[in-house]
Amino acid sequence: MSLLRRLPPVLRALLAQALAFAALVVLVRLGLRFPALVWVLLQAVLAVFLSRWLDLGPRWGVMQAALPFLVRALWGVPIPSWVYLLLFLGLALVFGGGLLTRVPLYHASEDAWEKLEDLLPDRPDLRFVDLGCGFGGPVAHLARVRPDSMFFGVEASPFTWLVAWLRCLPLRNASIRLGSLWRTELAGFDVAYAFLSPVPMPALWAKARREMPPGTRFISHSFEVPNETPHRVIPVKGREGARLLVFEL
Repeated sequence: MSLLRRLPPVLRALLAQALAFAALVVLVRLGLRFPALVWVLLQAVLAVFLSRWLDLGPRWGVMQAALPFLVRALWGVPIPSWVYLLLFLGLALVFGGGLLTRVPLYHASEDAWEKLEDLLPDRPDLRFVDLGCGFGGPVAHLARVRPDSMFFGVEASPFTWLVAWLRCLPLRNASIRLGSLWRTELAGFDVAYAFLSPVPMPALWAKARREMPPGTRFISHSFEVPNETPHRVIPVKGREGARLLVFEL
């Protein structure tokens, strides 16, 4: 079960739909007969239940409930093949980096941004990096409230990077780079922040310890570093169990 919950959210969502559909197939094989709308409703209810079981948040539940009805509404509608190609390319641009790195796209709450403010050292010329910055919310916020310092973000998904880059473009002290966080040298940063998943945390912690000098700070949003005790744990609003784990190097 723990292995399933480590999958990227999009894969867990697909798994929930697949398991729900498999359950309906079993019911059909047992001889049950219902109107089409009832089957669609059952698919939606089962998918939502399984999504919660797989630790997906409320927003995923809404999408899971809507998907069977959307499929039913489009059933039999002639859709050009190029539409499917565009949908595939769009999903690849948004989620491609996450599927390759097994790091899903998470969004930190504004409360987390404000708590990050308080964790920045109170001195000018600070250098901060968000490893896997998504749409760039923390970088943009911190750059606005701390104009005396530099804030960087690294993002692997092209579309997500573009949104973050455009978001931070007006800010002279913010920079967003398209690329892998594993190719980002951490030696020049005072604070490194990551909101990733449990999967990369051991390797990322090893990278931070290897590259970041003494006196710097590593902050993980929600996900623990195995066998390491954080110096501070700060609860934040957002998804259940959201918190900032602060490690001093």
